This record gives sequence, C-alpha cells and structure tokens, in this order.
Amino acid sequence: MRPFRFVHAADLHIDSPFSGLRDVDKRVGERLRQSTFDAFRNLINLCIDEQVDFLVIAGDIYDGADRSVRAQLRFRGGMRRLSEAGISAYIVHGNHDPLDGWLSAVAWPEGIHVFGAEPEWKTVEQDGERIAAIQGVSFPTREVRENLVARFETPELDSPFTIGLLHCNVGGNPDHDNYAPCTLDDLKLTALDYWALGHVHTRQTLRRQNPAVVYPGNMQGRHPNEAGPRGCVMVDVSEEGNINTRFQPLDVVRWEGADVDISEIASLDKLEDAIEQKLDDLAVKAEGRDVVCTLTLSGRGPMHTELARSGAIDDLLTELRATASESPWVWVERISNATRPEIDLQSRAESDDFLGATLRAAGEAMQGDEELAQVVGEVFTGRKNGLAAPTAEQLREWTAEARWQLAELLEPEE
Repeated sequence: MRPFRFVHAADLHIDSPFSGLRDVDKRVGERLRQSTFDAFRNLINLCIDEQVDFLVIAGDIYDGADRSVRAQLRFRGGMRRLSEAGISAYIVHGNHDPLDGWLSAVAWPEGIHVFGAEPEWKTVEQDGERIAAIQGVSFPTREVRENLVARFETPELDSPFTIGLLHCNVGGNPDHDNYAPCTLDDLKLTALDYWALGHVHTRQTLRRQNPAVVYPGNMQGRHPNEAGPRGCVMVDVSEEGNINTRFQPLDVVRWEGADVDISEIASLDKLEDAIEQKLDDLAVKAEGRDVVCTLTLSGRGPMHTELARSGAIDDLLTELRATASESPWVWVERISNATRPEIDLQSRAESDDFLGATLRAAGEAMQGDEELAQVVGEVFTGRKNGLAAPTAEQLREWTAEARWQLAELLEPEE
C-alpha cells in the first residue's frame, strides 16, 4: 500500500450566529460571525497547500437544520476548489444539519460525496490504485438515539485502509447530547482502521491504533467553554498502515481565560498594568489571531474593597474594551470578581466576638452536609421549574462564600 495523507475535520458550524456578542460590540460580533467562514477557508487552503489525498468531514457542517443560502454557497465553493485541485471529500451530516433539514438544490463537484441515511462504502483511488475505503452514514433527523455503529459492515479481507465516518457520542460524554450513542468497544469490533468522529467539540484521541478513534474537535471556538486552539487533524498513513496524527489549528478568533491575582496590587493603576500584561501575553500566545477573553480577578488584598464598590467592575470592563487595539485585538468579554478581603478567616474564627462565633457556626455547617441540605432544600421543593437539589459540593461552595461575605460585613472598621 502506498502511503497517503488525509484531513479529518468535524463540527464546522458554518454561519454560527454569535448573536449575543454582536449586540454588545458590533466590531467583535461581526468578526465572530465571519470566523466560521474564515476557519472553513483555512481548512480548504490547508488541504490544497499540503496536497492531501482526500478530506473527511464528520458532521455539523452547518449550524442549523435550515442552512443559510450564504453558508451553502460558501461550502459548495470550498468543495469546488478541492475538486479542481484533484482532492476528493467525503461528508456526513450530524444533529445540527440532518438530512431532513432545509437544503437548496446543490450540484456537488466531481469527487465530492455526501453519505445518506444508510451506511455505504466509497473507495478512494489515486492514480488508479485503491488507497482507502470509507464507510459513513448521516443523521436522517436531528435526534438519533440509535447506536449507528451496529449498522456498519466489517470490511472484507482484501480491503485497503478502512475509515468509519460518523457523528456520535462515544461513552456518553455528558457535555454533549447523547446522539448516536456507542462505546469504544463497539468501534473496535467493526475492525475498521480509523474512526473519523464528530460531535464532541474538544479534540481527543480515544485510541491511537487498531483502530485509531479520533475527535478533531470543532474548527472555531464559539463561546468561553470552547477555549484554546481549534482546528482539524492531519492523518498520515504509512505503507505498513501505521497512523500518525497531528493537530492543525484553523481558528481565527480564539477564546481564552486569564486570572489576575490582586494579592500584591495596592492601586488601581497597578491593577490595570497587571491586566494589560495578561492581555498582551494572550495576544502573543494567539499568534496573530483575535482573542475573546474572560478575565477573573482573584486573591486577597486591599483592591478588594475598591472592586466591591457599586459599578467598579462594569467601569473597569468598559475601560478595557475602549482601549482594545485594532485587529488583532484582545477583547474582554466579561470580568469575574473572585477577590477576597484581607481577613484571615481561621484566626478570626478563633476570636471571642460576634464575628468569631458566626464564622465558627458557618464552619460547623460546612461539616454537616445532610443538615444543611435539608435546610437549603426547602428553597428547591415545590418549584414549578423543577430545580435540581444542590449537590454536596455546591453546598460547600455556597457556605464558603457566605463565610467570606459575613466576614466582610461584620468585621469592625479600623
């Protein structure tokens, strides 16, 4: 078997709306709105520049079942560029863009294949030689609860390198809807060589060989929980069928988080300097990309009192946004104030005064989760919206936060 190379991408979500941020800042919103189109363009450029043999896309090309005309035309244009470069593409649809969604009449260029609702095999040839066989299936409708792996066929003994193309949830990942659920053992039993998966937006390799099982993640982060580099996976297959994968970033706007500790900061101007240094570090790390940042202020120090004043965080956020540079920019999406006053809770809890007694009582409550749960649970019972009862971890977090607020409120002024 001659060696070959292909690109594995998934979850393009072309034309994702980003409506929330567009309402806050027109420049940032428009850049984000364009970002999924630009990331797709980067994907096509990568395939052509690297002269790959083919491209596989594992679902959710579009952000919604009713694909926009703009998204469809842009996607078809990318496929045409691949076809003209002699690169074939193999595509399945997922829960965001199922087959029963609205779709314009589109004639696909030569070498572009979209799999239907039943698994089928497609053979990839280069210079008259079979180099791979791809088996894929698309979501017929949005909510597919069936294990689609059970429908896949085991390859014949004389098959070339085999690839399974599927949008699914392996192992019941709780961060994503449990569509087309399956297990790693299910995938192994099919005896395919490489499983090109989509649906999970975090890049991960569940198995490296026999078979390789890979999620490339999405190509462009769309919110703070999709932080860090986003892109696709380049796959090289050797003459012996050994697999080597490497990540290729494609994103044009990167979501990041930054933490600034106020412990050694005594003035507002020093705080601004520390924040700007963090934002500069993010800009360097992003390598020329725009960055949307969630900023957390933490630690104990004198700046806590200043930041606790009404409107202080909003004013700081407005100032940081106003000073954001032209592209590439670092735009602060929000600031979380997790700072604490300069109070030693442990020593204050040992004091023989009202605050000390209050902190000791709160500390005892933290040790008695069952009793606390019973008291707090009264807030949740009988609710029409069906709020879930708090977990033990939530109770401990709430109690810890309450201790800090009590300490701040009840500590006598110097």
